[in-house]
Amino acid sequence: MARADSPTVTEYLAECLWPGVTGARLTEADLRARRSAASHEDGVGYVGTILMPDDEVVFFVFNGPSARAVRAVAARAEIPFERIVPSLRTSNPTERKEP
Repeated sequence: MARADSPTVTEYLAECLWPGVTGARLTEADLRARRSAASHEDGVGYVGTILMPDDEVVFFVFNGPSARAVRAVAARAEIPFERIVPSLRTSNPTERKEP
């Protein structure tokens, strides 16, 4: 069990340095990532993308049991990733939560 100050990593980013990325190419890759995650047996889920157009960088966000499982899904989706990195989110305690 993870301690409160050491959360379990379940989210991973597939980091892509993607010169010349277009909206159409990103949409196609997004669809491939969704399909690959949906048909993968290791419990990997696809969350979506974060595009930084000025830097020509795309992060594909996945939930999953391991970087290895996410790597398999991203490779099968033909995502041009450089690396798979774990990520941790913090929540804003003052953020209003909807019922």
